[in-house]
Amino acid sequence: MSLTASLDASTVSAAPGAETAVPLQVRNSGQTVEEYRFEVVGACAAWAAVEPAVLSLYPGDSGTVSLMLRPPRDATVPAGETPFGVRVVPTGEQGETVVPEGRVTVLPFTETTAELVPRGSHGALAGRHQLAVDNRGNTPVTVRLGAQPGTERARVVFAAPELQVAPGKAEFAKLRVRPVKRMWRGTPVTHPFQVFAATQVAEGQDPVEPVLVDGSYEQEPLLPRWLPRALITAAVLVLALVGLWYALLRPAVKSAAREAVTPEAVRSAAAADKSKAPEQGGSGGSGAGGGDS
Repeated sequence: MSLTASLDASTVSAAPGAETAVPLQVRNSGQTVEEYRFEVVGACAAWAAVEPAVLSLYPGDSGTVSLMLRPPRDATVPAGETPFGVRVVPTGEQGETVVPEGRVTVLPFTETTAELVPRGSHGALAGRHQLAVDNRGNTPVTVRLGAQPGTERARVVFAAPELQVAPGKAEFAKLRVRPVKRMWRGTPVTHPFQVFAATQVAEGQDPVEPVLVDGSYEQEPLLPRWLPRALITAAVLVLALVGLWYALLRPAVKSAAREAVTPEAVRSAAAADKSKAPEQGGSGGSGAGGGDS
C-alpha cells in the first residue's frame, strides 16, 4: 500500500460552539508524487472539515492536516458520542483509499428561556397564565417552577411543580394568581408578581441561573361598577310603569267596562231572564197538582 493515514487521537471531546482540532498524519509510500483530498463521513460531517482540503506529497514524505470539529451550540446536535471517519482519497487513478476512524463526544450544554403568556391578566377570583419553557440546549432538562416572594395580597399556584423538556422543545405550565382577600366593590387593584424556572443540571456541570419572568394580575371587584346604576335605573323604570298604570291604563280599563254596559245589553239580559221564567213556572204547577190529587 502506497498510502498510510492515522489520527493522533481516535477519541476526542468537542464543546458546542467551540473548535476542536485533531491532527491527521498522511504518508506517501509510493514512487510518484501524489495529491490527496479528504472527506469526513458520519453524523458529524455537517460540522466537520479537514484543513487544508488538499495535500501533495513527494514519494516517502509525510504530511499533517487537521480535522476541525465545530459542533454548533444549539439543539440540532445532541450530546453524546458519535463515530466518524476521514476518507483520504488519492487523486491518481490507481490510488487506494484509506479511512481512519474515530469517535467524538459532544459535550452537553444547558440553555433555557421562559415566557409568560399572557403577561397580564384580570378577573374577580383569579388570573390565569401559562409559563412557556423553551429548552435550547442539547440535552433533556428538568425545570423546577416557583414564584418569588413578592406581594402578600396574591398567591401564585402552579398546576405542576416541575417540567420535563426535551432538547429543542417547549413545554407549558399552567398557573393561577389568586387574591388573598375578596373585593366586593371599588377600584380594581393590580398585583405584580414574579415567577422563575430553575434548570436542574447534572453533577460536574456549571449551575444555571434561574430564569425570572415578571407578570401582573388585576383584581376586579365581585360587584361590577354598573350594577348600582343598573339597579337604580330598574327601580325608576318600575316606578314609571306603576305611575303609568295608575295614570293612564287603569282609568282606560274602567271606562271601557262602563261603556260595555249599554241599554241593549240590559234589555237582552232581561229577555233572557223572562224566557227562563215560564219554564220554571210550568214545572212548579205540575208539581202542585200532583200534591192536591
